[in-house]
Amino acid sequence: MDMSPLLSAVLSFIFVLGLLLATLWFVRTRGIGMGAMQGKNLRVVNSLRLGPKHRLDVVEYEGKRLLLGVAANQITLLDNEPLDSASQPANPDDAVEPAATTQSAQGTFAGQLRRLMQPNKTP
Repeated sequence: MDMSPLLSAVLSFIFVLGLLLATLWFVRTRGIGMGAMQGKNLRVVNSLRLGPKHRLDVVEYEGKRLLLGVAANQITLLDNEPLDSASQPANPDDAVEPAATTQSAQGTFAGQLRRLMQPNKTP
């Protein structure tokens, strides 16, 4: 049985469309190509994926550090604090340990997030 050229072309077209859709689905679910975007006064400091459509972003903008909750159709400001250059250590090894923070800062969402986002140091 010989396939007609039209049937062969249609099957090839459907195969290519399937590959395209599979590639787009893979890129969207894995977040490939979604690197940190940086502007003149805007910088994404850190991003934490909570699920396929939800994430937390720490953004620096005009001397402020913002914690944003990002969902598919909504962006919510969770915390807003002034960016103090004196409190930012030049060397990450000189950073204050989470146990050394004040009790009031540990109780806030921002304090807990800061403690969780610091790199783990094994003794």
